[in-house]
Amino acid sequence: MDAGMAGLIGALGGGFIGAMGAWGAALIAFKGARYQADRQSNAAHEQWLRQHRRDAYLRFIGDARAASSELAQLSAPWERGLEPALEQFRSTWGCLKASFHALELEAPQELLLPAQAVLNAAGTHTLATAVQMAHPGRTAPLEDLAQVHSAARQDRDAVEGALAHFIVCCRQTLHEPAPLAAQN
Repeated sequence: MDAGMAGLIGALGGGFIGAMGAWGAALIAFKGARYQADRQSNAAHEQWLRQHRRDAYLRFIGDARAASSELAQLSAPWERGLEPALEQFRSTWGCLKASFHALELEAPQELLLPAQAVLNAAGTHTLATAVQMAHPGRTAPLEDLAQVHSAARQDRDAVEGALAHFIVCCRQTLHEPAPLAAQN
């Protein structure tokens, strides 16, 4: 009877140890699966965020190039006159400003300064010069037109330089590890 009791206690102890081992293995498997799911979720989120940033960057670059093209047209003699050319540029500049506001939401802080430089370069001199002289029905003397042409050329060169720097910064931010990946 003592041997039977010892066998029973051994069997119960072995069963308990086996159950605890199975429970521990299940817990380890659950934690591993949860870790794997979290990593996949974070990777998908980072890919989604990078795509949104890329879209915002492309929209801003496209609007900056359109503004540069409008500045090139303002720096050449106008076929339609100053007012229509200036109105088209104001519209394009408004689109660029809206794209900048989207960047303020999407882009990392280190990208906002180069974007601000592009925005400031696009029209800093041109808008100020043209607004001073653009009154309905007013015909501008040739020296005023030369000032607008010169300001537009100067702004276009500034936009192209600032845009090149912005694009380099975009590449760096798109190819860096994402912020959530750095947290994990």
